Amino acid sequence: MSSTLTPLQQLMFSLIEIWQSSGQSQKSFCLEKDLAYGKFHYWWKKYQEYRSPSSSDSFVAVRVKKASTLETVPTGVLELVFPDGRRLIFNQDVEAGFLKTLLG
Repeated sequence: MSSTLTPLQQLMFSLIEIWQSSGQSQKSFCLEKDLAYGKFHYWWKKYQEYRSPSSSDSFVAVRVKKASTLETVPTGVLELVFPDGRRLIFNQDVEAGFLKTLLG
């Protein structure tokens, strides 16, 4: 991290990086660390701005899990899990072009 960050920014950005490698949702991470979810979300936005300032050409990585490791989605055909823990469940088949537009 840059030396231009304040100690508070360094601390919070370090927590964000720990969360990213934890595989947990934001909410479960916050509960475990006794950190207010609103505060964490504020710093997550700041971290994203710091890591990619005003980038209009953003890329969204998509990982496809093998069938044997897929989690059961009770009502959906397709589930997208975003890095911040949000989930988007589609209850019908979705065309690749639609996903590309949605994630673009």
